[in-house]
Amino acid sequence: MTRINAAWGRLGLVQRIVALMIPLALIVAAGGAAVYVLASGPGPIAVINSPPPGPTASPPPLPPEPTLEPDVSPSPTPTPEPPGADPILGTDGRLTVLLLGSDYRPAHPGNRTDAILVVSVDPTTGKAAGFSVPRDTSGFPLGNGKYGAKVNALYEHLQSTTGNGGLALSTAVGKAFNIEIDGYVFIGFEGVKNLVAAVGGVDITLDKPYYDAHYWVTARHEGWGLPAGRSHLDAKNALIFARSRKGDNDFGRARRQQQLVIAALAKVRSQGVAKLPRLLQIASQTVRTNLPLARASDLFDIVAKTDISKIQRVVFGPTTYASGAGGTSFELKLSVCRNWIRSHFPPIRPMGQWPPISTPSPSSATSPSP
Repeated sequence: MTRINAAWGRLGLVQRIVALMIPLALIVAAGGAAVYVLASGPGPIAVINSPPPGPTASPPPLPPEPTLEPDVSPSPTPTPEPPGADPILGTDGRLTVLLLGSDYRPAHPGNRTDAILVVSVDPTTGKAAGFSVPRDTSGFPLGNGKYGAKVNALYEHLQSTTGNGGLALSTAVGKAFNIEIDGYVFIGFEGVKNLVAAVGGVDITLDKPYYDAHYWVTARHEGWGLPAGRSHLDAKNALIFARSRKGDNDFGRARRQQQLVIAALAKVRSQGVAKLPRLLQIASQTVRTNLPLARASDLFDIVAKTDISKIQRVVFGPTTYASGAGGTSFELKLSVCRNWIRSHFPPIRPMGQWPPISTPSPSSATSPSP
């Protein structure tokens, strides 16, 4: 532990916050294309078929943002915390982060966030929970009504109209679910692949096999798969695992994205400081975030305390959490979603601080003089 603390101390402030983003960024493997998983053999299997039409270009490490639309309001201003609120925990004593994964590719420009995941940690116990909003959710509530298109287009809309899509979407998600969002993290395809490669891949365990007959692994290979049990995924296959949706549906894909989050977090923490230089170099080019730089060491401590084995997670899809049978037309049952959040994101330490402020016990107090 002394060696880890010493290495951490040698890092600059910006490096520390980027290091903190590694496990969070790996969580958000952006989805967008069809994938299924083949049910035989010890690892990923490609099925040869005819090639898809036309070449595809590689996406940039961090997807570009659209320019601000003319005659619109400037970037939203964050609401100041009330006096006494911790800068990273807010008023509820929890760290709650919005994780966004973009499906940007040169052939399909635009930052559609096909991964929308909210993760919340109680720093004093390490208990964590998270929920995903499926990309095909429609009618997402906004302050002035409902957003007419699918929710995966809302980030780009807010980016082009406010200049800060991450902050604006954080505000919208917070108001919709009655929760306090403390910050956001944004990543694209290449960022996920580069970060997974840097940690040597991730380990995934499936209860049952999964198969996609239509995912184009290369220009000559269609189909991708994993058997039941444990599989080790390299960077390319980890991204496919997170983009998959036609082996089951978009809700299954959201659950796989959550599973990748947990696997990546476990792998990063297991490697300690040895991989930090390489991870820092990659993450500085692939992650956008507004989490506070001045509290980097405290943020790292909270992430390190998370009890990975007991993370509670859910996908807000039909029919329990949304109306309709699925497909591309369903709306959230906000009251049901909010009930789940209240149960798993309890503000049990309002105005809590990090690190916790210790108070002397009665036995340690000095007795008054007679």
